[in-house]
Amino acid sequence: MIVSANQRGSQMARAGTDDIATSSCGNSLDGKLCLQLESNSDCIDVLRSMVTVMTARAAMSDLRSNRVAIAVDELFANIAAHAYGGDPGKVEFETAIYSENEDQMLIFDFRDYAPVCWHGDIDKITSQPLDIEHLCPGGLGLRLIHSVADCCEHNVLENGNHWRLIFNIGDGENDECSA
Repeated sequence: MIVSANQRGSQMARAGTDDIATSSCGNSLDGKLCLQLESNSDCIDVLRSMVTVMTARAAMSDLRSNRVAIAVDELFANIAAHAYGGDPGKVEFETAIYSENEDQMLIFDFRDYAPVCWHGDIDKITSQPLDIEHLCPGGLGLRLIHSVADCCEHNVLENGNHWRLIFNIGDGENDECSA
């Protein structure tokens, strides 16, 4: 289904202000945006808009921007489906462009307050060969995220999870964590 910008705006308006809240994140001109979202599909358009803004600020190509959007969408969907089990839950989202020496990175941080139910190792999951003939649920989304992001990190917190996606800006796609 093709949705026009006006229809998308109407859909976002119907999502209601209860699903989306801005937080104090400093001046957005410094390359940082913050939101608090409800973990439901009504918020995905807002999340995608933030990805579009940040990848444009990072001067990423349309292809790279789309790949970033896929990884961010997949991580948000995983939090909603797996961490919260499809029930509503709070997700704090922050994105920023960071410079370190001559390197620039676009970073997306997700913080949820769901009970911690996964203590896996991303590198272990993504380094195992994929058995295409016997595909089954579990880890495919992480493989997608890992293949698109330059670095994907997960930290278990006392009361939830912190996920970080890092995309190198200057040199395109890369396989090394640099933050």
